[in-house]
Amino acid sequence: MTTVLLLAHPDFAASRVNRALLAGLNDLPGLEVAELYALYPDGRIDFAVERARVLRAGRLVLQFPLYWYSTPPLLKHWQDAVLTPLFYREPEIAAATAGLPVLAATTTGGPPASYQSGNPAGTTIDELFAPLRATARKCGWRWQAPFALHDVRNLDDAALTRAGEDYRSAILSAPMRERRLEVAA
Repeated sequence: MTTVLLLAHPDFAASRVNRALLAGLNDLPGLEVAELYALYPDGRIDFAVERARVLRAGRLVLQFPLYWYSTPPLLKHWQDAVLTPLFYREPEIAAATAGLPVLAATTTGGPPASYQSGNPAGTTIDELFAPLRATARKCGWRWQAPFALHDVRNLDDAALTRAGEDYRSAILSAPMRERRLEVAA
């Protein structure tokens, strides 16, 4: 089965941390990485391609840097452009994705304490991901505990290697969806 990873980083080439996380997945069997900003630099998302990607996923990973307590704009646009028509115009096809495990993986500039109850922002990573969690539930998908790597500007190479290993473990701990349906684009 396929692990579909939607990578939504506006400047992935310059992101030492997101590249290191992805490097930790180098030999992950069945990994399909879709680098959204490289695929859709003009923001025009190909529904048919992305619909097929979702349908072949055994698990879905959303990897992105946290931007002002949210996802980068293209990931939100992907949700609007792919999930809205899929789930409101093709409910029988969308039903074929039921039970899809979804893992959100993010990187932050702030230390872990910045994302605990009682911090100045007043929210945790899990609370920040409430819209993603609600979207997963609406789609009939299984939300997994998020993966977050904090204080990224202060991580040395050894810490990044460990983070890549931890990321791989987090992905592998999400079970694969048993049922899969291939549908022509």
